[in-house]
Amino acid sequence: MDFLIANDYHDIGSIGPKFTWCNNKEGLAHISERLDRVCLNSKALCCITFAVVKHMPRVASDHCPLIINLFNFKLYNHKSIRFENIWCSYEASRGVVMKAWRKKDFGSAADILQRKVRESLRRLLLWSKNKLRELNKSKGDLLNEISGLQEEESVVGLNPNKLLLLRKKVHELNITLIRLSMRWRQHSKN
Repeated sequence: MDFLIANDYHDIGSIGPKFTWCNNKEGLAHISERLDRVCLNSKALCCITFAVVKHMPRVASDHCPLIINLFNFKLYNHKSIRFENIWCSYEASRGVVMKAWRKKDFGSAADILQRKVRESLRRLLLWSKNKLRELNKSKGDLLNEISGLQEEESVVGLNPNKLLLLRKKVHELNITLIRLSMRWRQHSKN
């Protein structure tokens, strides 16, 4: 604390789980602390009108990631239409394609092939939009549930069942994040 005072640093506070670190042990060996914080000096505090630190849920580490928001701005998405590798990770996408290919068609073989490929892609894109919406909703829901459990953990602790539930939710979130990452990785290459 003396270092912070001597160097004119001020903790700007945070929102989210109270603790930023957990040793991931159970029972009496379980320890949670607020080790990570964001500090600004007086000059920075005068220049910045909007500063918020958010503690994100602990997922892949024993520390909560910190998000520092110094500006209020929106990022805009620019979408492109391409085959997405994530489609292959769902068995249901096969059914979407099969349904398009079972449709009776007429004309030359080349025309039929072109229409079926176009229809398959169109159906996959519609299916994919819904699936992406579900993944993003699932990600948000899981982050909220994990946050809530970690908030509860920081206030009253968690019984073994809730601790198991927390670990299950973290696992589900990791699977969801892998799928989303697969999609965004492909989009960043194009």
